[in-house]
Amino acid sequence: MQNMQVSAFEKKFMLDGLSGKYLIVGFSGGADSTSLLHFLAGKQQLLGCRLCAVHLNHCLRGKESDRDEAAAKAFCISLGVPFVSRRVEIGVLAARSHQSEEVCGREERYRLFAQQALQARQQGMEPVIVTAHTLSDNLETALLHLLRGCTLDGLCGIPDRRLVGDLPLVRPMLRISREEVEGYCSFYQLPFTTDSSNLSDRYTRNFLRLQVIPQLKKLNPSVETAYLRMRDSLRQDRDYLNSLRDDLLRQASAGTPDAPRWNTALLSGAPMPVKSRAAAEILRVVGAQVDTASVEALTGVIDGRSSGYLAGGIRFSVRGGMLSAEDTHRFVVGEGFLPEGGEGRAVIPFEEWDGDGHLLDSWEKSMLLAVFPADEWQEKRKVYKNLLYFAVDYDTIKDNVRLRTRGPGDSIRLPGRGGRKTLKKLFQQAHLSRRERALRIVLAQGTEVVWVEGFGTDERFLPGPNTIKVLVAFQDETAAKERMKSEDEPQDDR
Repeated sequence: MQNMQVSAFEKKFMLDGLSGKYLIVGFSGGADSTSLLHFLAGKQQLLGCRLCAVHLNHCLRGKESDRDEAAAKAFCISLGVPFVSRRVEIGVLAARSHQSEEVCGREERYRLFAQQALQARQQGMEPVIVTAHTLSDNLETALLHLLRGCTLDGLCGIPDRRLVGDLPLVRPMLRISREEVEGYCSFYQLPFTTDSSNLSDRYTRNFLRLQVIPQLKKLNPSVETAYLRMRDSLRQDRDYLNSLRDDLLRQASAGTPDAPRWNTALLSGAPMPVKSRAAAEILRVVGAQVDTASVEALTGVIDGRSSGYLAGGIRFSVRGGMLSAEDTHRFVVGEGFLPEGGEGRAVIPFEEWDGDGHLLDSWEKSMLLAVFPADEWQEKRKVYKNLLYFAVDYDTIKDNVRLRTRGPGDSIRLPGRGGRKTLKKLFQQAHLSRRERALRIVLAQGTEVVWVEGFGTDERFLPGPNTIKVLVAFQDETAAKERMKSEDEPQDDR
Protein backbone atom coordinates (compact mmCIF):
# COMPACT_ATOMS: atom_id res chain seq x y z
CA MET A 1 0.00 0.00 0.00
CA GLN A 2 2.78 2.43 0.93
CA ASN A 3 4.62 1.63 -2.32
CA MET A 4 1.46 2.52 -4.25
CA GLN A 5 1.08 5.78 -2.32
CA VAL A 6 4.73 6.73 -2.91
CA SER A 7 4.38 5.91 -6.60
CA ALA A 8 1.22 8.06 -6.81
CA PHE A 9 2.93 10.90 -4.92
CA GLU A 10 5.92 10.95 -7.28
CA LYS A 11 3.78 10.59 -10.41
CA LYS A 12 1.37 13.39 -9.48
CA PHE A 13 3.99 15.86 -8.24
CA MET A 14 4.11 18.76 -10.74
CA LEU A 15 7.64 20.00 -11.51
CA ASP A 16 6.69 22.61 -14.12
CA GLY A 17 8.23 26.02 -13.48
CA LEU A 18 10.77 24.87 -10.87
CA SER A 19 13.87 24.07 -12.95
CA GLY A 20 16.79 26.42 -12.44
CA LYS A 21 14.97 28.55 -9.87
CA TYR A 22 15.63 29.56 -6.27
CA LEU A 23 12.84 27.72 -4.46
CA ILE A 24 11.54 29.37 -1.29
CA VAL A 25 9.72 26.47 0.36
CA GLY A 26 7.08 27.22 2.98
CA PHE A 27 8.02 24.76 5.72
CA SER A 28 5.89 24.31 8.83
CA GLY A 29 7.36 20.89 9.67
CA GLY A 30 4.01 19.12 9.19
CA ALA A 31 3.56 16.08 6.96
CA ASP A 32 2.64 18.05 3.82
CA SER A 33 5.60 20.45 3.85
CA THR A 34 7.99 17.72 5.07
CA SER A 35 7.18 15.52 2.07
CA LEU A 36 7.45 18.55 -0.23
CA LEU A 37 10.89 19.53 1.04
CA HIS A 38 12.20 15.95 1.06
CA PHE A 39 11.02 15.34 -2.52
CA LEU A 40 12.52 18.61 -3.82
CA ALA A 41 15.81 17.97 -2.01
CA GLY A 42 16.04 14.63 -3.82
CA LYS A 43 15.35 16.34 -7.18
CA GLN A 44 17.59 19.35 -6.58
CA GLN A 45 20.42 18.23 -8.85
CA LEU A 46 18.05 17.08 -11.59
CA LEU A 47 16.18 20.40 -11.53
CA GLY A 48 19.31 22.52 -11.19
CA CYS A 49 17.59 24.56 -8.48
CA ARG A 50 18.50 25.88 -5.04
CA LEU A 51 16.32 25.42 -1.95
CA CYS A 52 15.61 27.53 1.10
CA ALA A 53 13.12 26.37 3.75
CA VAL A 54 11.20 29.21 5.40
CA HIS A 55 9.46 28.72 8.76
CA LEU A 56 7.27 31.15 10.69
CA ASN A 57 6.91 30.57 14.43
CA HIS A 58 3.51 32.10 15.22
CA CYS A 59 4.15 31.86 18.99
CA LEU A 60 0.50 30.80 19.45
CA ARG A 61 1.12 27.45 21.16
CA GLY A 62 3.92 28.27 23.58
CA LYS A 63 6.48 25.49 23.93
CA GLU A 64 4.81 23.48 21.19
CA SER A 65 5.52 26.27 18.68
CA ASP A 66 9.17 26.34 19.76
CA ARG A 67 9.32 22.55 19.51
CA ASP A 68 8.02 22.68 15.95
CA GLU A 69 10.59 25.31 15.00
CA ALA A 70 13.45 23.25 16.47
CA ALA A 71 12.22 20.08 14.73
CA ALA A 72 11.92 21.92 11.41
CA LYS A 73 15.47 23.21 11.70
CA ALA A 74 16.82 19.75 12.60
CA PHE A 75 15.12 18.21 9.55
CA CYS A 76 16.60 20.87 7.25
CA ILE A 77 20.06 20.24 8.68
CA SER A 78 19.65 16.53 7.97
CA LEU A 79 18.81 17.33 4.34
CA GLY A 80 21.48 19.99 3.97
CA VAL A 81 18.82 22.60 3.10
CA PRO A 82 19.27 26.22 4.32
CA PHE A 83 16.71 27.06 7.00
CA VAL A 84 15.28 30.51 7.74
CA SER A 85 12.83 31.13 10.56
CA ARG A 86 11.21 34.10 12.20
CA ARG A 87 9.30 34.44 15.46
CA VAL A 88 6.24 36.70 15.42
CA GLU A 89 3.71 37.15 18.22
CA ILE A 90 0.75 36.65 15.91
CA GLY A 91 -1.80 36.82 18.73
CA VAL A 92 -0.54 40.25 19.81
CA LEU A 93 -0.31 41.45 16.21
CA ALA A 94 -3.85 40.27 15.42
CA ALA A 95 -5.31 42.05 18.44
CA ARG A 96 -3.46 45.26 17.56
CA SER A 97 -4.50 45.23 13.88
CA HIS A 98 -8.08 43.96 14.50
CA GLN A 99 -7.50 41.07 12.11
CA SER A 100 -7.88 37.34 12.60
CA GLU A 101 -4.84 35.31 13.62
CA GLU A 102 -5.12 33.39 10.35
CA VAL A 103 -4.96 36.58 8.25
CA CYS A 104 -2.07 38.01 10.27
CA GLY A 105 -0.16 34.73 10.07
CA ARG A 106 -0.60 34.58 6.30
CA GLU A 107 0.55 38.19 5.87
CA GLU A 108 3.66 37.64 7.99
CA ARG A 109 4.43 34.40 6.16
CA TYR A 110 4.31 36.09 2.78
CA ARG A 111 6.31 39.04 4.08
CA LEU A 112 9.05 36.59 5.03
CA PHE A 113 8.84 34.94 1.60
CA ALA A 114 9.17 38.34 -0.08
CA GLN A 115 12.25 39.22 1.97
CA GLN A 116 13.97 36.00 0.93
CA ALA A 117 12.97 36.61 -2.69
CA LEU A 118 14.40 40.12 -2.63
CA GLN A 119 17.76 38.84 -1.42
CA ALA A 120 17.76 36.12 -4.08
CA ARG A 121 17.07 38.66 -6.82
CA GLN A 122 19.86 40.89 -5.58
CA GLN A 123 22.17 37.91 -6.13
CA GLY A 124 20.88 37.40 -9.68
CA MET A 125 18.63 34.40 -8.95
CA GLU A 126 14.99 33.83 -9.93
CA PRO A 127 12.93 33.12 -6.79
CA VAL A 128 9.74 31.05 -6.72
CA ILE A 129 7.60 30.44 -3.63
CA VAL A 130 6.62 26.78 -3.27
CA THR A 131 3.90 25.66 -0.86
CA ALA A 132 2.60 22.22 0.12
CA HIS A 133 -1.14 22.57 -0.51
CA THR A 134 -2.64 19.20 -1.41
CA LEU A 135 -5.72 17.83 -3.15
CA SER A 136 -7.30 17.45 0.29
CA ASP A 137 -6.73 21.16 0.97
CA ASN A 138 -8.25 21.92 -2.41
CA LEU A 139 -11.45 20.02 -1.64
CA GLU A 140 -11.73 21.74 1.75
CA THR A 141 -11.30 25.14 0.09
CA ALA A 142 -13.97 24.42 -2.53
CA LEU A 143 -16.41 23.35 0.22
CA LEU A 144 -15.65 26.53 2.18
CA HIS A 145 -16.37 28.61 -0.92
CA LEU A 146 -19.57 26.67 -1.53
CA LEU A 147 -20.77 27.33 2.03
CA ARG A 148 -20.19 31.06 1.64
CA GLY A 149 -21.71 31.25 -1.83
CA CYS A 150 -19.29 31.40 -4.73
CA THR A 151 -18.88 31.68 -8.48
CA LEU A 152 -17.24 29.23 -10.84
CA ASP A 153 -13.83 30.46 -9.67
CA GLY A 154 -14.62 29.41 -6.10
CA LEU A 155 -15.48 25.86 -7.11
CA CYS A 156 -12.15 25.63 -8.93
CA GLY A 157 -10.48 25.83 -5.53
CA ILE A 158 -6.81 26.66 -5.10
CA PRO A 159 -4.93 27.70 -8.27
CA ASP A 160 -1.81 25.73 -9.25
CA ARG A 161 0.14 28.95 -9.53
CA ARG A 162 -0.37 32.66 -9.05
CA LEU A 163 1.57 35.87 -8.45
CA VAL A 164 2.18 37.33 -5.00
CA GLY A 165 2.93 40.89 -6.05
CA ASP A 166 5.36 40.11 -8.85
CA LEU A 167 6.64 36.92 -7.22
CA PRO A 168 5.58 33.53 -8.68
CA LEU A 169 3.97 31.06 -6.28
CA VAL A 170 3.70 27.40 -7.28
CA ARG A 171 1.73 24.60 -5.59
CA PRO A 172 3.08 21.35 -7.07
CA MET A 173 1.12 18.95 -4.80
CA LEU A 174 -2.48 19.92 -5.64
CA ARG A 175 -3.18 16.53 -7.24
CA ILE A 176 -1.79 14.58 -4.27
CA SER A 177 -4.10 13.49 -1.42
CA ARG A 178 -3.25 13.71 2.27
CA GLU A 179 -3.26 9.88 2.47
CA GLU A 180 -0.59 9.77 -0.25
CA VAL A 181 1.45 12.36 1.63
CA GLU A 182 1.30 10.32 4.82
CA GLY A 183 2.21 7.16 2.88
CA TYR A 184 5.25 8.95 1.44
CA CYS A 185 6.37 10.12 4.90
CA SER A 186 5.87 6.63 6.35
CA PHE A 187 7.78 4.91 3.54
CA TYR A 188 10.81 7.20 3.94
CA GLN A 189 10.40 7.34 7.75
CA LEU A 190 10.30 11.13 7.70
CA PRO A 191 9.74 12.84 11.06
CA PHE A 192 7.02 15.49 11.06
CA THR A 193 5.15 17.52 13.66
CA THR A 194 1.40 17.85 14.17
CA ASP A 195 -0.11 21.21 15.05
CA SER A 196 -2.48 20.50 17.94
CA SER A 197 -4.81 23.28 16.79
CA ASN A 198 -5.53 21.20 13.67
CA LEU A 199 -7.24 18.63 15.91
CA SER A 200 -9.89 21.08 17.10
CA ASP A 201 -13.05 21.36 15.02
CA ARG A 202 -13.97 24.82 16.29
CA TYR A 203 -12.47 26.28 13.10
CA THR A 204 -14.66 25.88 10.00
CA ARG A 205 -11.92 24.34 7.86
CA ASN A 206 -11.03 21.86 10.59
CA PHE A 207 -14.72 20.98 11.01
CA LEU A 208 -14.93 20.18 7.30
CA ARG A 209 -11.74 18.11 7.50
CA LEU A 210 -12.61 16.22 10.69
CA GLN A 211 -16.38 15.89 10.48
CA VAL A 212 -17.80 16.55 7.01
CA ILE A 213 -15.29 15.00 4.58
CA PRO A 214 -15.15 11.64 6.47
CA GLN A 215 -18.94 11.44 6.03
CA LEU A 216 -18.60 12.20 2.31
CA LYS A 217 -16.01 9.45 2.04
CA LYS A 218 -18.55 7.00 3.43
CA LEU A 219 -20.71 7.83 0.42
CA ASN A 220 -17.77 7.87 -2.00
CA PRO A 221 -14.30 6.81 -0.79
CA SER A 222 -12.86 8.51 -3.90
CA VAL A 223 -14.55 11.87 -3.27
CA GLU A 224 -11.23 13.75 -3.64
CA THR A 225 -10.55 12.16 -7.02
CA ALA A 226 -14.13 12.95 -8.06
CA TYR A 227 -13.60 16.58 -7.04
CA LEU A 228 -10.37 16.67 -9.06
CA ARG A 229 -12.21 15.54 -12.20
CA MET A 230 -14.87 18.19 -11.63
CA ARG A 231 -12.24 20.86 -10.98
CA ASP A 232 -10.37 20.07 -14.19
CA SER A 233 -13.58 20.32 -16.19
CA LEU A 234 -14.69 23.56 -14.50
CA ARG A 235 -11.28 25.11 -15.04
CA GLN A 236 -11.58 24.59 -18.79
CA ASP A 237 -14.92 26.44 -18.74
CA ARG A 238 -13.50 29.19 -16.53
CA ASP A 239 -10.41 29.66 -18.66
CA TYR A 240 -12.52 29.93 -21.81
CA LEU A 241 -14.78 32.56 -20.23
CA ASN A 242 -11.71 34.45 -18.98
CA SER A 243 -10.25 34.49 -22.49
CA LEU A 244 -13.50 36.03 -23.78
CA ARG A 245 -13.36 38.55 -20.92
CA ASP A 246 -9.78 39.51 -21.78
CA ASP A 247 -10.66 39.95 -25.47
CA LEU A 248 -13.62 42.13 -24.50
CA LEU A 249 -11.54 44.34 -22.20
CA ARG A 250 -8.83 44.75 -24.84
CA GLN A 251 -11.43 45.98 -27.32
CA ALA A 252 -13.23 48.20 -24.81
CA SER A 253 -10.23 49.72 -23.02
CA ALA A 254 -9.12 53.31 -23.57
CA GLY A 255 -7.31 55.96 -21.56
CA THR A 256 -4.13 55.18 -19.63
CA PRO A 257 -3.20 52.82 -16.76
CA ASP A 258 -3.47 55.73 -14.33
CA ALA A 259 -6.73 57.00 -15.86
CA PRO A 260 -8.44 53.99 -17.49
CA ARG A 261 -11.71 54.17 -19.43
CA TRP A 262 -13.90 51.53 -21.08
CA ASN A 263 -16.41 51.67 -23.94
CA THR A 264 -19.77 50.88 -22.33
CA ALA A 265 -21.48 49.93 -25.62
CA LEU A 266 -18.99 47.10 -26.12
CA LEU A 267 -19.18 46.00 -22.48
CA SER A 268 -22.98 46.16 -22.31
CA GLY A 269 -23.41 44.12 -25.48
CA ALA A 270 -21.44 41.16 -24.15
CA PRO A 271 -23.17 38.03 -22.76
CA MET A 272 -23.77 38.31 -19.02
CA PRO A 273 -21.18 35.65 -17.95
CA VAL A 274 -18.50 37.60 -19.85
CA LYS A 275 -19.80 41.02 -18.85
CA SER A 276 -19.84 40.21 -15.13
CA ARG A 277 -16.28 38.86 -15.36
CA ALA A 278 -15.21 42.07 -17.11
CA ALA A 279 -16.84 44.12 -14.35
CA ALA A 280 -15.01 42.09 -11.69
CA GLU A 281 -11.70 42.60 -13.51
CA ILE A 282 -12.30 46.35 -13.78
CA LEU A 283 -12.93 46.51 -10.03
CA ARG A 284 -9.73 44.56 -9.38
CA VAL A 285 -7.62 46.70 -11.73
CA VAL A 286 -8.58 49.95 -10.01
CA GLY A 287 -8.12 48.47 -6.53
CA ALA A 288 -11.78 48.32 -5.47
CA GLN A 289 -13.29 45.45 -3.50
CA VAL A 290 -14.49 42.57 -5.67
CA ASP A 291 -17.63 40.82 -4.42
CA THR A 292 -21.05 39.88 -5.78
CA ALA A 293 -22.69 43.15 -4.73
CA SER A 294 -19.93 45.28 -6.28
CA VAL A 295 -20.01 43.34 -9.55
CA GLU A 296 -23.81 43.69 -9.77
CA ALA A 297 -23.63 47.43 -9.01
CA LEU A 298 -20.94 48.09 -11.62
CA THR A 299 -22.81 45.98 -14.19
CA GLY A 300 -25.82 48.25 -13.55
CA VAL A 301 -23.70 51.30 -14.39
CA ILE A 302 -22.39 49.63 -17.56
CA ASP A 303 -25.94 48.76 -18.70
CA GLY A 304 -27.26 52.25 -17.94
CA ARG A 305 -29.49 51.09 -15.09
CA SER A 306 -27.55 53.27 -12.66
CA SER A 307 -25.88 56.65 -13.07
CA GLY A 308 -22.84 55.78 -10.98
CA TYR A 309 -21.31 53.69 -8.23
CA LEU A 310 -18.91 54.56 -5.38
CA ALA A 311 -16.69 51.71 -4.19
CA GLY A 312 -13.95 52.20 -1.61
CA GLY A 313 -13.25 55.80 -2.55
CA ILE A 314 -13.41 55.10 -6.32
CA ARG A 315 -16.30 56.65 -8.25
CA PHE A 316 -17.48 54.88 -11.41
CA SER A 317 -19.47 57.00 -13.88
CA VAL A 318 -20.25 57.14 -17.60
CA ARG A 319 -19.62 60.18 -19.78
CA GLY A 320 -19.74 60.17 -23.56
CA GLY A 321 -20.26 56.43 -23.64
CA MET A 322 -17.07 55.78 -21.65
CA LEU A 323 -16.92 54.24 -18.18
CA SER A 324 -14.34 55.97 -16.00
CA ALA A 325 -12.98 55.24 -12.54
CA GLU A 326 -12.03 58.30 -10.54
CA ASP A 327 -10.21 57.97 -7.24
CA THR A 328 -11.99 60.43 -4.99
CA HIS A 329 -9.24 60.09 -2.41
CA ARG A 330 -6.07 62.12 -2.88
CA PHE A 331 -2.71 61.29 -1.31
CA VAL A 332 -0.17 63.91 -0.36
CA VAL A 333 3.27 62.42 0.27
CA GLY A 334 6.20 64.46 1.53
CA GLU A 335 9.85 63.77 0.85
CA GLY A 336 12.30 62.21 3.26
CA PHE A 337 15.98 63.05 3.24
CA LEU A 338 18.93 61.00 4.39
CA PRO A 339 20.38 62.20 7.68
CA GLU A 340 23.83 63.74 7.87
CA GLY A 341 26.50 61.12 7.25
CA GLY A 342 23.83 58.59 6.24
CA GLU A 343 23.09 57.54 9.83
CA GLY A 344 19.95 58.32 11.77
CA ARG A 345 16.24 58.41 11.03
CA ALA A 346 14.40 59.37 7.83
CA VAL A 347 10.69 60.21 7.97
CA ILE A 348 8.21 60.33 5.08
CA PRO A 349 4.84 62.02 5.91
CA PHE A 350 1.57 60.87 4.31
CA GLU A 351 -1.90 62.42 4.14
CA GLU A 352 -5.14 61.05 2.67
CA TRP A 353 -7.92 63.46 1.60
CA ASP A 354 -11.40 62.69 0.30
CA GLY A 355 -13.01 64.26 -2.77
CA ASP A 356 -14.62 67.01 -0.66
CA GLY A 357 -11.30 68.25 0.70
CA HIS A 358 -11.57 66.58 4.11
CA LEU A 359 -8.45 65.13 5.69
CA LEU A 360 -9.19 61.45 6.31
CA ASP A 361 -5.92 60.30 7.78
CA SER A 362 -2.31 61.29 8.28
CA TRP A 363 0.63 59.11 9.17
CA GLU A 364 4.32 58.75 8.62
CA LYS A 365 6.70 56.02 7.63
CA SER A 366 10.13 56.05 9.20
CA MET A 367 13.25 54.03 8.68
CA LEU A 368 16.49 53.76 10.60
CA LEU A 369 19.63 54.17 8.49
CA ALA A 370 23.17 53.08 9.26
CA VAL A 371 26.48 52.93 7.39
CA PHE A 372 28.72 49.87 7.73
CA PRO A 373 32.18 49.14 6.35
CA ALA A 374 31.68 46.58 3.58
CA ASP A 375 33.55 43.76 5.31
CA GLU A 376 31.65 44.37 8.55
CA TRP A 377 28.34 44.33 6.69
CA GLN A 378 29.15 40.95 5.15
CA GLU A 379 29.54 39.57 8.67
CA LYS A 380 26.36 41.19 10.00
CA ARG A 381 23.93 40.83 7.10
CA LYS A 382 22.41 37.62 8.49
CA VAL A 383 21.71 39.34 11.78
CA TYR A 384 19.68 42.08 10.14
CA LYS A 385 18.23 40.51 7.00
CA ASN A 386 14.63 40.15 8.27
CA LEU A 387 14.59 43.86 9.16
CA LEU A 388 15.96 45.25 5.91
CA TYR A 389 14.42 47.73 3.53
CA PHE A 390 17.56 47.99 1.43
CA ALA A 391 21.36 47.81 1.38
CA VAL A 392 23.16 49.91 -1.24
CA ASP A 393 26.71 50.93 -2.09
CA TYR A 394 26.99 54.16 -0.10
CA ASP A 395 29.71 55.70 -2.26
CA THR A 396 27.40 55.66 -5.31
CA ILE A 397 24.58 57.71 -3.72
CA LYS A 398 26.13 60.36 -1.47
CA ASP A 399 24.68 63.38 -3.31
CA ASN A 400 21.14 64.60 -4.06
CA VAL A 401 19.42 61.58 -2.50
CA ARG A 402 15.84 61.58 -1.23
CA LEU A 403 12.95 59.28 -0.37
CA ARG A 404 9.78 59.97 -2.33
CA THR A 405 7.01 58.25 -4.31
CA ARG A 406 6.93 57.36 -8.02
CA GLY A 407 7.47 60.17 -10.51
CA PRO A 408 6.86 60.44 -14.28
CA GLY A 409 9.34 58.37 -16.29
CA ASP A 410 10.87 56.60 -13.28
CA SER A 411 12.53 53.31 -14.25
CA ILE A 412 14.76 50.70 -12.64
CA ARG A 413 16.95 47.78 -13.68
CA LEU A 414 16.42 44.99 -11.17
CA PRO A 415 18.81 42.01 -11.02
CA GLY A 416 17.60 38.93 -12.87
CA ARG A 417 14.57 40.73 -14.38
CA GLY A 418 15.67 41.05 -18.01
CA GLY A 419 16.39 44.73 -18.53
CA ARG A 420 15.12 48.13 -17.44
CA LYS A 421 11.44 48.67 -16.69
CA THR A 422 9.42 51.75 -15.88
CA LEU A 423 7.89 51.75 -12.43
CA LYS A 424 4.49 52.20 -14.07
CA LYS A 425 4.91 48.90 -15.94
CA LEU A 426 6.44 47.19 -12.90
CA PHE A 427 3.48 48.20 -10.73
CA GLN A 428 1.01 47.14 -13.41
CA GLN A 429 2.58 43.69 -13.75
CA ALA A 430 2.43 43.29 -9.96
CA HIS A 431 -1.31 44.19 -10.06
CA LEU A 432 -0.89 46.97 -7.50
CA SER A 433 -3.98 49.00 -6.78
CA ARG A 434 -4.02 52.75 -7.30
CA ARG A 435 -3.55 53.24 -3.58
CA GLU A 436 -0.54 50.93 -3.49
CA ARG A 437 1.00 52.67 -6.50
CA ALA A 438 0.56 56.04 -4.82
CA LEU A 439 2.16 54.95 -1.52
CA ARG A 440 5.19 52.88 -2.58
CA ILE A 441 8.43 54.55 -1.44
CA VAL A 442 11.30 55.20 -3.88
CA LEU A 443 14.91 56.03 -3.01
CA ALA A 444 16.21 58.31 -5.75
CA GLN A 445 19.43 60.10 -6.59
CA GLY A 446 18.31 63.03 -8.67
CA THR A 447 16.21 61.45 -11.42
CA GLU A 448 17.84 58.02 -11.02
CA VAL A 449 15.87 55.40 -9.09
CA VAL A 450 18.07 53.53 -6.61
CA TRP A 451 15.50 51.35 -4.84
CA VAL A 452 11.73 50.69 -4.90
CA GLU A 453 9.82 49.45 -1.87
CA GLY A 454 8.79 45.83 -2.32
CA PHE A 455 10.82 45.33 -5.51
CA GLY A 456 14.48 45.89 -4.67
CA THR A 457 17.60 47.82 -5.61
CA ASP A 458 18.81 48.82 -9.06
CA GLU A 459 21.73 46.57 -9.95
CA ARG A 460 24.02 49.61 -10.44
CA PHE A 461 23.74 50.50 -6.75
CA LEU A 462 24.11 47.06 -5.17
CA PRO A 463 27.11 46.45 -2.93
CA GLY A 464 29.86 44.71 -4.90
CA PRO A 465 33.49 43.59 -4.56
CA ASN A 466 34.74 47.20 -4.78
CA THR A 467 32.26 48.58 -2.26
CA ILE A 468 33.84 50.40 0.69
CA LYS A 469 30.74 51.35 2.68
CA VAL A 470 27.17 50.03 2.68
CA LEU A 471 24.13 52.17 3.49
CA VAL A 472 21.46 50.07 5.19
CA ALA A 473 17.82 50.97 5.94
CA PHE A 474 15.79 49.05 8.53
CA GLN A 475 12.01 48.70 8.56
CA ASP A 476 11.78 47.85 12.27
CA GLU A 477 13.62 50.60 14.08
CA THR A 478 13.25 49.22 17.60
CA ALA A 479 14.36 45.69 16.69
CA ALA A 480 17.30 47.03 14.67
CA LYS A 481 18.52 49.12 17.59
CA GLU A 482 18.22 46.13 19.93
CA ARG A 483 20.28 43.96 17.60
CA MET A 484 22.89 46.68 17.22
CA LYS A 485 23.24 46.71 20.99
CA SER A 486 23.22 43.00 21.62
CA GLU A 487 24.85 41.49 18.50
CA ASP A 488 23.16 38.23 19.53
CA GLU A 489 22.56 35.33 17.16
CA PRO A 490 19.68 36.17 14.78
CA GLN A 491 16.30 34.53 15.03
CA ASP A 492 16.82 33.07 11.57
CA ASP A 493 19.58 30.80 12.90
CA ARG A 494 17.72 29.40 15.90
